[in-house]
Amino acid sequence: MSGMGPADDASKPGAAPVSGAAPQPEQGGGRASVPVVRRGMFREAARASDSYGLLLFLVFIDYILLSVPWEGAAQVIVSTLFICATALLGFHTSHVRGRWLQAVRIASAVAIGASIVSAVSHGHRSTGTTFMIIAVLILATPLAVVTRIVQHRRVTAETLMGAIAVYVLIGLVFSYADYGLQLISGSSFFAQSPPPSGHFNEQDFVYYSFITMTTVGYGDLSPATGLPRTFAVMEALTGQIFLVVMVSRLVALYTPRARGERRRMLAAGQRGAVDDVEDIEAMDGDVDPAGSEA
Repeated sequence: MSGMGPADDASKPGAAPVSGAAPQPEQGGGRASVPVVRRGMFREAARASDSYGLLLFLVFIDYILLSVPWEGAAQVIVSTLFICATALLGFHTSHVRGRWLQAVRIASAVAIGASIVSAVSHGHRSTGTTFMIIAVLILATPLAVVTRIVQHRRVTAETLMGAIAVYVLIGLVFSYADYGLQLISGSSFFAQSPPPSGHFNEQDFVYYSFITMTTVGYGDLSPATGLPRTFAVMEALTGQIFLVVMVSRLVALYTPRARGERRRMLAAGQRGAVDDVEDIEAMDGDVDPAGSEA
């Protein structure tokens, strides 16, 4: 109708909002709105400090890639790429900078190059060397993460996820190291006879590693004499000491955050409300500023 004004048009269903009109209040009885996950927030999470939820996600991908049976030259290369991404994220989000981060970048490049060589040559020793390089690269990541999370003034969900990521990484370290030792030495790592395929594969080692670390001890796979038994004792002690001392302590000190708090901080970094995304956690008071740099 000709007598209908702009306000009436705006009230019609599907009508475009009138320029300059005041925003309508949200329905829901005045409840606080939940922050929306915007495009680019994943990138901000990767850039921010203490993004241990993202790190834990990558760690589980590393575990799946090693434990799921699949053949081909791409297996070593893809697994190495994800391990390198995990190590780089672990050091970056733990606020490790300077020569240490540069060393991880160089080691990642060496590991990727070695994986390509082993995929092309199909040699056991070249693959074993690649796995040993990966084991060293993974070993450095828990050290960086633990150094960071012990500086947290308040134990949050991100702190706990960082501790869980370290625990899983310990199992992956020994998975790669044990399998690399077998490939380089040319002798079986286990006391049991090899399967019909003639050798134990990656899936056997990742299974054995986590069974050893959790001290379940089914007995279907046991280490041979020499270095295999030494590695087994080292893994069992490391896993149990970390679980009892570090994880249980952090759980006891856990302080829940307000719902959506970290997402709002990441959104603030995305909008530019925070000058440095890496200072989001320091702004929130979760990290000791004097010890934020490694």
